Amino acid sequence: MIRSALTAACALILASGTAVAAPAKPLGEFKSWNAASYANGNAKRCYITSTPMAENPSNLRHGDVFFFVQTADGAQNRTESSFQTGYDFAKDSTVLVKIGDETFRMLTSGNNAWLQKIEREDELLAAMKAGSQMVLAARSARGNETSYTFSLDGVTAASRLLENCT
Repeated sequence: MIRSALTAACALILASGTAVAAPAKPLGEFKSWNAASYANGNAKRCYITSTPMAENPSNLRHGDVFFFVQTADGAQNRTESSFQTGYDFAKDSTVLVKIGDETFRMLTSGNNAWLQKIEREDELLAAMKAGSQMVLAARSARGNETSYTFSLDGVTAASRLLENCT
């Protein structure tokens, strides 16, 4: 799982468009979630990540799929959530995130998605901590409807490292 976290770190850093020389430093494994940090200029950023426990439809190649929550640049105790797949999303599509009774939308660009309303970041993380599963539904550029189920086991413990990232 740590190897996946390091691969995810590279993908996250590349997706953000930031050139970073320092590799990700693993901070720990927490059931289905990994935590790591990396240097962003003179600042340290921390993130947690997971891979889905189920990908549907199962007959499609989904590529590398990750969900991230990372500390935000220059904003203490604020996070940025993102979702990355191994394919491009349909143009102008959204990703629907369901955790229990809570629903969130993510905007897409290429193979990345970010929470549509950044003011809901705290709500999303709280729902993740309170939930047991998170299901994301998306549409690929080829028109395939896809869904991903992530276990939320360990997300609370992993997210404590975000709170203490300095």
